[in-house]
Amino acid sequence: MLLLSGWLSSAWAGQWTIAVLALRGDAHALTQWQPLIDHLNRQFPADSFQLLPLDLASMSEAVSQGQVDFLLTNPAQYVQLDNSYPLRWLVSLRSARKPQNASSSVVGSVILVRNDSPVTSATQLIGKNVGAVSPDAFGGYLLGYKELLAAGLHPEKDLHLHFSGYPVDALLYLLRDRALDAVIVPVCLLEEMQAEGLLQASNYRALLAKHSDQPCLTSSDLYPNWSFAALGSVPDWLADELTRQLLQMNDPALPSWGAPASSRQVDQLLRDLDRHPAQRSLWQEIRSWALQHLLLLAVIAGGMVLLAANHLWIGYLVRRRGQQIEQMHQTLRARETALARAQRLSTLGEMASGFAHELNQPLAAIRHYAEGCRIRLERSDPQHSLLPILEQIGQQAQRGAQTIVNLRQWASKTPHHESTQWLLLRPVVENVIKLMRIEQHYPQCRIAIAIAPKSQLYSQTTLLEQVLTNLLSNSLQAGAQQITLRRETDGDRQTLIVEDDGGGLSAAQLAQPFVPFRSSKPEGLGLGLVICQRLLRSQQGELTLENYSASPQRQGLRVTLHLPNIYKENPHGADPSGR
Repeated sequence: MLLLSGWLSSAWAGQWTIAVLALRGDAHALTQWQPLIDHLNRQFPADSFQLLPLDLASMSEAVSQGQVDFLLTNPAQYVQLDNSYPLRWLVSLRSARKPQNASSSVVGSVILVRNDSPVTSATQLIGKNVGAVSPDAFGGYLLGYKELLAAGLHPEKDLHLHFSGYPVDALLYLLRDRALDAVIVPVCLLEEMQAEGLLQASNYRALLAKHSDQPCLTSSDLYPNWSFAALGSVPDWLADELTRQLLQMNDPALPSWGAPASSRQVDQLLRDLDRHPAQRSLWQEIRSWALQHLLLLAVIAGGMVLLAANHLWIGYLVRRRGQQIEQMHQTLRARETALARAQRLSTLGEMASGFAHELNQPLAAIRHYAEGCRIRLERSDPQHSLLPILEQIGQQAQRGAQTIVNLRQWASKTPHHESTQWLLLRPVVENVIKLMRIEQHYPQCRIAIAIAPKSQLYSQTTLLEQVLTNLLSNSLQAGAQQITLRRETDGDRQTLIVEDDGGGLSAAQLAQPFVPFRSSKPEGLGLGLVICQRLLRSQQGELTLENYSASPQRQGLRVTLHLPNIYKENPHGADPSGR
């Protein structure tokens, strides 16, 4: 029995490390707790206990790596560690400030400001610099955080938080030096530092102050005191014996211990703040619910897929129907435009017929009066100076009458060949240029006539003059500096080409050049090219327009008059091609 007892004693003897939360720094923790370690070493001579001051993060890391055997910390960290590691709560610390050393409701937070601070309520802290120990500190942040939430603040958004880390004394020094506007510190820290001669408590006051049975300022409810816990590596006999020794200590110089306090209040606080380690995140809750209702989710997903497919199909049908309606609308508008154009052309034809009917008689009278005057003057004086003028008056009256005939022909859209004949082309062109007085009105424009003197064209003089006048007017009004007229023969068709360097037409104008009542000139009616095309078509001819490069820097327009080759007797005895 004695041998077995000795062997067991030597087997269980060893080094035991007690980790303590160094709230006010390592030196203060050693001063405060080293007497307890010395007492335990005297009570357990076969074992050796050593103290290891740590902060919150270091204590969690030391537990995970198995570097410590006992913990002396606040109840919040005990709850957080107990969820991941096998801890045994042996005893709870009794408060020396409470009567009969009661163990419960002694840990809390106080929100302090300087006594001369203008801040008198929690809402006035918005936008202020507020200090705390650590986001996970129990009395040094979480309890004060809960009270600020209850006061209607969101500390992360409304305050400029500064976490100074341990020791917690630094927060009060920063507040004293006005580096911070307010601090969240554990209850009774201010009073302890005043007792040590470090600060004057009267220079500070508490926000959200609450009444308590402790002689300390507080802003929160009070929670259970620190606890002494053993890890799974500690044998049961040592944990039991150590518990008995702690409960039996009566030395006033050593801390007093009692039975473990309930952690229910701390559990609820951590759950309210979403800090409890056993509390699942929203994503975890959703995933758990999804795994339990896979069939329902599959049905819902299938329904959503069908709804999405139905939505896409209906959208496709709506878009297709919309496109069809838009196309029908465009077709209807095009037909309305064509109908309006036809009505205007019909009205124009009626007006042209009316003008022709009304102007024929005055023009005939002018021609007859001029002819009568010419005959009478010729009888009395064959060399009279007015005879050429009267002859010109008669010719211009005849030309006006022929123009009206062309308008009537254009309005009726019927072919007319009564006055068609072989014409010497160059004199006709020169006469048009002379009548338009281009050299006087447009001296900057140079006109080149690349037409042989004997080149002929089978057409009407008045019709050709009317078309050329319109084309030359368009070129001059477009600012042309160079206009060229030339004659060509293309198979069974004879052509007269008019080229200028006036900038040409746009793509939209070239696509529909013969649309009536559409003009790029403010004073234009948009009928010039339409009339020219109709007149040429009455002679089985055609009119075409195209852009071309008049020079490397300037674009121009090429207008081609196409007329059929009609082989009739040539009264001038010249080759129609001009050879």
